Amino acid sequence: MRPFPLLLLMAILALLPSCDPCKNLDCMPSKLNGTFRIVGAGNGTDLLFGPNKIYDKEQLKFYAISGTDTTYFEPRALKTENTGYDSILVVRFSTQPEVAYLQLSNSDVDTIQISYATTNTECCGTISEIVNYRYNNAVDIPGNRGTQEIKK
Repeated sequence: MRPFPLLLLMAILALLPSCDPCKNLDCMPSKLNGTFRIVGAGNGTDLLFGPNKIYDKEQLKFYAISGTDTTYFEPRALKTENTGYDSILVVRFSTQPEVAYLQLSNSDVDTIQISYATTNTECCGTISEIVNYRYNNAVDIPGNRGTQEIKK
Protein backbone atom coordinates (compact mmCIF):
# COMPACT_ATOMS: atom_id res chain seq x y z
CA MET A 1 0.00 0.00 0.00
CA ARG A 2 1.27 3.43 -0.84
CA PRO A 3 1.95 5.82 2.07
CA PHE A 4 0.05 8.78 0.56
CA PRO A 5 -3.46 7.23 0.57
CA LEU A 6 -2.84 5.89 4.06
CA LEU A 7 -1.77 9.34 5.30
CA LEU A 8 -4.77 10.92 3.61
CA LEU A 9 -7.14 8.44 5.23
CA MET A 10 -5.58 9.03 8.64
CA ALA A 11 -5.86 12.82 8.22
CA ILE A 12 -9.55 12.57 7.26
CA LEU A 13 -10.27 10.31 10.21
CA ALA A 14 -8.47 12.71 12.56
CA LEU A 15 -10.50 15.70 11.29
CA LEU A 16 -13.95 14.05 11.40
CA PRO A 17 -14.60 14.75 15.11
CA SER A 18 -13.91 18.47 14.54
CA CYS A 19 -16.75 18.73 12.00
CA ASP A 20 -19.36 19.55 14.64
CA PRO A 21 -22.20 21.44 12.90
CA CYS A 22 -23.19 23.00 16.25
CA LYS A 23 -19.71 24.20 17.16
CA ASN A 24 -19.98 27.82 15.98
CA LEU A 25 -23.73 28.19 16.20
CA ASP A 26 -25.20 31.04 18.25
CA CYS A 27 -28.41 29.72 19.76
CA MET A 28 -31.41 31.98 20.20
CA PRO A 29 -32.51 32.21 23.82
CA SER A 30 -36.04 31.36 24.84
CA LYS A 31 -38.37 34.37 24.72
CA LEU A 32 -40.00 34.25 28.14
CA ASN A 33 -40.28 37.99 28.85
CA GLY A 34 -43.68 39.61 28.99
CA THR A 35 -43.99 43.37 28.58
CA PHE A 36 -47.08 45.02 30.02
CA ARG A 37 -48.83 48.30 30.65
CA ILE A 38 -51.69 48.60 33.15
CA VAL A 39 -54.19 51.05 31.64
CA GLY A 40 -57.72 52.30 32.19
CA ALA A 41 -60.27 50.39 30.12
CA GLY A 42 -62.13 53.50 29.06
CA ASN A 43 -59.43 55.99 28.25
CA GLY A 44 -56.10 54.09 28.13
CA THR A 45 -54.61 56.15 30.97
CA ASP A 46 -51.52 54.56 32.54
CA LEU A 47 -52.63 53.33 35.98
CA LEU A 48 -49.19 52.37 37.28
CA PHE A 49 -46.84 55.14 36.13
CA GLY A 50 -47.21 58.84 35.52
CA PRO A 51 -49.49 61.50 37.00
CA ASN A 52 -52.75 59.48 36.89
CA LYS A 53 -51.48 56.31 38.58
CA ILE A 54 -53.82 54.56 41.00
CA TYR A 55 -51.66 51.48 41.72
CA ASP A 56 -48.38 51.41 43.63
CA LYS A 57 -45.66 49.65 41.61
CA GLU A 58 -44.01 48.58 44.89
CA GLN A 59 -47.10 46.49 45.80
CA LEU A 60 -47.44 44.90 42.37
CA LYS A 61 -46.64 41.17 42.18
CA PHE A 62 -46.53 38.55 39.46
CA TYR A 63 -46.51 34.97 40.73
CA ALA A 64 -47.46 31.38 39.94
CA ILE A 65 -48.61 28.56 42.20
CA SER A 66 -47.67 24.91 41.69
CA GLY A 67 -48.97 22.62 44.42
CA THR A 68 -47.79 24.23 47.65
CA ASP A 69 -44.99 26.22 45.98
CA THR A 70 -45.29 29.87 44.98
CA THR A 71 -42.85 31.34 42.46
CA TYR A 72 -42.57 35.12 42.25
CA PHE A 73 -41.51 36.82 39.02
CA GLU A 74 -39.73 40.13 39.52
CA PRO A 75 -41.31 42.89 37.40
CA ARG A 76 -38.87 45.54 36.18
CA ALA A 77 -39.98 49.02 35.23
CA LEU A 78 -38.44 49.97 31.91
CA LYS A 79 -38.42 53.63 31.00
CA THR A 80 -39.41 54.04 27.37
CA GLU A 81 -38.39 57.04 25.33
CA ASN A 82 -40.49 58.46 22.47
CA THR A 83 -43.38 56.02 22.92
CA GLY A 84 -46.00 58.33 24.34
CA TYR A 85 -46.00 56.64 27.75
CA ASP A 86 -43.77 56.72 30.79
CA SER A 87 -42.75 53.10 31.45
CA ILE A 88 -43.60 49.48 30.84
CA LEU A 89 -43.27 46.41 33.04
CA VAL A 90 -40.97 43.61 31.93
CA VAL A 91 -41.55 40.23 33.57
CA ARG A 92 -39.52 37.08 32.88
CA PHE A 93 -41.69 33.97 33.30
CA SER A 94 -38.62 31.81 33.81
CA THR A 95 -40.40 28.64 35.00
CA GLN A 96 -42.92 28.80 32.13
CA PRO A 97 -46.09 28.66 34.23
CA GLU A 98 -49.37 27.94 32.48
CA VAL A 99 -51.15 30.28 34.90
CA ALA A 100 -49.68 33.38 36.52
CA TYR A 101 -51.32 35.92 38.78
CA LEU A 102 -51.02 39.69 38.73
CA GLN A 103 -51.64 41.24 42.14
CA LEU A 104 -52.11 44.99 41.92
CA SER A 105 -53.33 45.45 45.50
CA ASN A 106 -54.56 43.29 48.37
CA SER A 107 -58.04 43.22 46.85
CA ASP A 108 -57.18 43.16 43.12
CA VAL A 109 -55.72 39.90 41.74
CA ASP A 110 -56.00 38.96 38.06
CA THR A 111 -55.33 35.67 36.26
CA ILE A 112 -53.08 35.40 33.22
CA GLN A 113 -53.00 32.09 31.34
CA ILE A 114 -49.84 31.80 29.26
CA SER A 115 -49.38 29.70 26.10
CA TYR A 116 -45.95 28.80 24.75
CA ALA A 117 -44.58 27.52 21.46
CA THR A 118 -41.72 25.10 21.99
CA THR A 119 -39.17 24.01 19.41
CA ASN A 120 -36.74 21.17 19.98
CA THR A 121 -33.49 21.69 18.10
CA GLU A 122 -30.53 19.43 17.50
CA CYS A 123 -27.90 21.98 18.47
CA CYS A 124 -29.63 24.33 20.92
CA GLY A 125 -31.93 22.10 22.92
CA THR A 126 -35.45 23.33 23.60
CA ILE A 127 -36.34 26.93 22.74
CA SER A 128 -39.62 28.35 24.03
CA GLU A 129 -41.55 31.52 23.24
CA ILE A 130 -44.66 33.07 24.78
CA VAL A 131 -47.31 33.22 22.05
CA ASN A 132 -50.49 34.15 23.90
CA TYR A 133 -51.89 35.48 27.16
CA ARG A 134 -55.47 34.96 28.27
CA TYR A 135 -56.40 37.68 30.73
CA ASN A 136 -59.01 36.76 33.38
CA ASN A 137 -60.21 33.82 31.24
CA ALA A 138 -61.75 36.21 28.74
CA VAL A 139 -59.42 38.38 26.69
CA ASP A 140 -56.79 36.86 24.38
CA ILE A 141 -53.64 38.95 24.01
CA PRO A 142 -50.97 37.91 21.49
CA GLY A 143 -47.81 37.35 23.52
CA ASN A 144 -45.25 37.88 20.79
CA ARG A 145 -46.32 41.28 19.51
CA GLY A 146 -44.65 43.83 21.76
CA THR A 147 -46.09 45.52 24.83
CA GLN A 148 -49.42 44.17 26.07
CA GLU A 149 -52.05 46.44 27.59
CA ILE A 150 -53.91 45.06 30.56
CA LYS A 151 -57.12 47.07 30.77
CA LYS A 152 -58.68 47.70 34.17
